[in-house]
Parts: sequence; C-alpha cells; structure tokens
Amino acid sequence: MKYRKYIATTFLFVFLYLFFTSTFLENLWGCLIDPNYYIPKQSNVFVFNSIVMENGSSDAWIYGEDDTNYYYNAGIKKEEIIAISKEQSKKCLDFNLRNINSWCL
Repeated sequence: MKYRKYIATTFLFVFLYLFFTSTFLENLWGCLIDPNYYIPKQSNVFVFNSIVMENGSSDAWIYGEDDTNYYYNAGIKKEEIIAISKEQSKKCLDFNLRNINSWCL
C-alpha cells in the first residue's frame, strides 16, 4: 500500500514515454486521415516506421521499415506492398533502402 502511488506513477510515466516515442501516433494519424496509408500485414502500428513519404497532398508512404523487414509501397492498394527481409537485403549487392531497383527479389 505504501508504494502503490509510486508504482502507479512509474507505470504511467513508462506508458506515456513508450506511447509518445513509438511510431504508434504517426501511424494512427496516417491511417485516420488518408485512405492510402496502409500498414503492411507483416508489421503493426507500433513498430512500422515510414521512411520516405509521397510528395503532394497524400500522406502515403513510399518506403518503410520495421524490426525485421523493409517495405515498398508500389501502388494505392494494400496488396501492392513489397517486402524484403533485412536478412535477405544483406545478401543484395549495392542494396539501397530507398531504391526498389536495388532490391534482389
């Protein structure tokens, strides 16, 4: 009982830190305001990070990554997202995350 207030406060600070430092808010906002902002099915809103955004009025991403994969958004449909594992990308000569032509798929 004596430490209950301290535990609750610590838990609250840890939760707020993780909530605001993760990509969750960015991904949630993108999904809410733009119908072309998709999170790849291999990833989730907590770990997906959009790296290159589309120019213009859309908030859709072109290149993204998470802990295990790199992603390329090839179109306006969720099915057109191309993924390559980070392990596989190490085997590609001259791999460039921001150039789909360098990906050995």
